[in-house]
Amino acid sequence: MSLHIHRFVDSVRAHEARGQRDFMMPLKDAKDLQADITKLLVTLEQLREQQARGAEVIEVQVTGGSFKSA
Repeated sequence: MSLHIHRFVDSVRAHEARGQRDFMMPLKDAKDLQADITKLLVTLEQLREQQARGAEVIEVQVTGGSFKSA
């Protein structure tokens, strides 16, 4: 994960551990977090597209043929 996402997660945990009900963050931190989340979503979409293009369909047919007992 990215630095800003780690900071956010750590901050939420710290606030929660202290029993605080509200959480505020500076606008710069929020923008940095937004940028990291956007990068992650773009990367995820690119990986999905690559996977969809590279997915090959393999069809296997199994027939009984002629089994003869000896």
